Amino acid sequence: MKTRKSITRAFCVELQQELSIVAARREYFSQEPPRARFNFLCSSEPCRAQGVKITGVRYDVKPQEHPTFVAAHFRANPHYEHHADCEWVDEADVAEDKPVLEENDAQTALRKVKRKLDDYIDVFDPTLKERTRSAPSRDKPLPPSEEPPASATPSSNASNNRQPTETRTHNLERLVDSFRQAQATLSKEELALLTLRVPGQGEVTLRSYFRHIKFAQLGDERRVLYGGGLVERYGIGFKFTFFDRLQGKQVTLYVSPAQMQAYRSSRYISELLSHADEVRFFTVFALGTLALSPSGKSVSVKIEDLRHLAIVLGPAKEAMPDTKNDTGSTGDPVRDA
Repeated sequence: MKTRKSITRAFCVELQQELSIVAARREYFSQEPPRARFNFLCSSEPCRAQGVKITGVRYDVKPQEHPTFVAAHFRANPHYEHHADCEWVDEADVAEDKPVLEENDAQTALRKVKRKLDDYIDVFDPTLKERTRSAPSRDKPLPPSEEPPASATPSSNASNNRQPTETRTHNLERLVDSFRQAQATLSKEELALLTLRVPGQGEVTLRSYFRHIKFAQLGDERRVLYGGGLVERYGIGFKFTFFDRLQGKQVTLYVSPAQMQAYRSSRYISELLSHADEVRFFTVFALGTLALSPSGKSVSVKIEDLRHLAIVLGPAKEAMPDTKNDTGSTGDPVRDA
């Protein structure tokens, strides 16, 4: 059967595990050059047994601000039919625009908005599982537990009895990609419909869970802070200085060489930061805390784990007018609001 449902996970043949497209991107750029693209099969066992291939799109392209935003995503391969019990085939593929039984108008509108996104996240759990020093090295794939497949798997094998499923993740970068695509793809009204469930916080709007640094508040630890700025390297560590100030104070985020050394995906971060001379700025997304310096003159964003950090390249220098960016604006009126 064909499927028009968004495919959010696939089985990577080379790494022998299921991955989200964001995890595939990290693994791809964690390879030593020259890098080899991956081969993907459908995550459903009946399909995988039949060798049903999935296409990975733009996971070999670094995340970057661009006027024509295209998200990295998985896509059904048109040369392969999916098994009737495949998790990516549902009744909506037959009648996508028809209301679902017992669904009200608001639920129908939300379902149609979600369909416009390649990887909509229903639940974000920022709690990270501990990894010991005996965990796989940064050159080896993460264990499948990073993105638990069960959270997005239908409870019934019968295609006509499938229940609505929700997509859960611990992966901040995956949530950031979903948010960025929503900003680039949806209208302001459509974006306002999207919600996110966060354990310990309940349900919030997706937009409100992301807070630009200039609107942040000291002591507020319940949002993803983001903003544009520049990077200075300190060995393999770095300091990120935001363009925008908070209550008139400079805001920085410092990652020590020791933190980078301990992080299994540090090569991926270093690869992004290696473009510092080629881009106008970076945009950083961090799930952490704000701390006032002892002098009270500056503010630091503190993160305990680099899995709570996502970095996006700004536009290439030659791709922008020769004007100075003093505000940290990304050029996106929704993001900068």
